[in-house]
Amino acid sequence: MNKTLISPEKYVERFMGTVEGYMTSLDARLIAALLRYQDENNIQGHLCEIGVHHGRLFLMLALARREGERALAIDLFEDDAINSNTRHAGRDRAMLANARRLGIDLLAQETFKTSSLDVKPSDILARTTAPIRFFSVDGCHLYREVENDLRLAESTLTPDGIIAVDDFFNPNWADVSFATYNFLCRTEKMVPFAITSKLFLAAPEMAEKYKLALSKRQDLGQTSTVQFLGREILAARQGVIEKGYEAFRGLISRRAS
Repeated sequence: MNKTLISPEKYVERFMGTVEGYMTSLDARLIAALLRYQDENNIQGHLCEIGVHHGRLFLMLALARREGERALAIDLFEDDAINSNTRHAGRDRAMLANARRLGIDLLAQETFKTSSLDVKPSDILARTTAPIRFFSVDGCHLYREVENDLRLAESTLTPDGIIAVDDFFNPNWADVSFATYNFLCRTEKMVPFAITSKLFLAAPEMAEKYKLALSKRQDLGQTSTVQFLGREILAARQGVIEKGYEAFRGLISRRAS
């Protein structure tokens, strides 16, 4: 349970830039808006992310915990070939160090050092004690892993929960798009409702509610509606100027931290 006064919105505005990672401010604002909607509508459940890295998104989920809720981080917590010789190295200690720096207390059960391929739905529910209301899928971006992680998310989600799939339509990770598309073609439980660099999924009735809530926001960049598998979903894009400003602000924040 978060004992600080930092809200997810304040984290995005003031602290996210000091945490190494790939999530954009647009994605962060949209996720913060969804978490706010869940809070205002008393949507109950826990929070989970597969593929935590340094915690840039996971810390926001941890800050969104309410009394009795947990945030579960599933990761190998080891550097891989992509990150080992870059500024993103140090994943074995960075997330917990960032949590301590922000005053976030995590239970031992809230960090799960393993491959998601070795995780069963019952393992997740044993650590959280109940289903998930927000599940971020951002682990290994290869087909088998993405398919596995989506099934884990669907199996452990509350009826009004959200799945966020990272790097959908990213040409560097084509398997994410194919695995997610095939998953959506095989299930009637989940449908898309919004897309940025992530694809957001929910049960059909809740998808419309989440989409409507996001459409009323004025801070989500350039928005429009697009067709996806026969549904109209919200598309939000980050402007070029904002992208440049975000990169500059992140550099300054990291040097100051």
